[in-house]
Amino acid sequence: MGKISDKAWKMIKMVSLIEGKHSQYSRQDIQRILGIKKNSFYRYKNCLEEAGVPIYYNRKLKAYKIRKDYYLRQPHLSLSEILALVASSNSILNDSELPYYEEINTSLAKITASLPDKVQAVLEPLKSRIHFSLNSLVDYSESREIHALLEDAIQEESNVWIKYYSYKRDKASERVVSPYILDFKKGFLYLIAYCHNKNETRMFRVDRIKDSKVTEDKFKYPDDFSLKKYMGNSWSVMRGDKDVKVKVKFTGDIARWIKENKYHPTQEVEELEYDSIIMSFTTSGLSEVKGWILKYGSSAEVLEPESLREEIKDEIKGMMGVYK
Repeated sequence: MGKISDKAWKMIKMVSLIEGKHSQYSRQDIQRILGIKKNSFYRYKNCLEEAGVPIYYNRKLKAYKIRKDYYLRQPHLSLSEILALVASSNSILNDSELPYYEEINTSLAKITASLPDKVQAVLEPLKSRIHFSLNSLVDYSESREIHALLEDAIQEESNVWIKYYSYKRDKASERVVSPYILDFKKGFLYLIAYCHNKNETRMFRVDRIKDSKVTEDKFKYPDDFSLKKYMGNSWSVMRGDKDVKVKVKFTGDIARWIKENKYHPTQEVEELEYDSIIMSFTTSGLSEVKGWILKYGSSAEVLEPESLREEIKDEIKGMMGVYK
């Protein structure tokens, strides 16, 4: 992260800390959370005040606050920008089970209500005709309290005690984690956090967190942590120990379909005769790749690695036993 973006991020973080109704952060607290010195604190504070953010010191609470009646001014948006906002918001508004559903619904209603009548008239019939879908596979309306708690813990950089159900072991365990990132991927919301029990960074499905509690212990978000670097060349969610080169031959209509799409950042496609292609990519963890290949049936043949080819063979033999 560059110096300019790092400074901007820390100022945004500073605002998020002191704008809460029940927030009580002293200068020392803010410095510790942001990892900055006293002179940097006052420099950030001055920049925000010059931008019109009314920051004051509450002597009774011994904490910095933002004036209660302060709200951001309505931005001047073009029609295309408003449509982009509506379209991206609809990806959540189309599914009430997704996180941020209520917040997005309220904020979009406020923005729409503030628009000129003529713009609203143009926008209204288009709202239901331009949208994306996030396809949530879990009802997150039941996890909103845990989601809100994790969100606050990420902002305040507080460790969290969780009771987590492991699907693989079919039982729940207790652990303390330092929450880094909430990431929605492939229909599920994941918490990427440092697990103090295992002494390593791990991914936790939020819907499998059965109970949680913020502790008094703080942590510092590592400056060198990168979600992209952490996920590496994983196919989707599951990470492997090492990268593996995969080659798959596709034929017929499926080959034309595969050629049109981007499935992995390392993907390369070699076109062959008779409507055939070889798709090559480097990934870590083959279990998700195996499931993806199997859904294309006889139109897909694994060429490399041999271990994956053998796994596919075994799976097909098992299926033949089921469908005999």
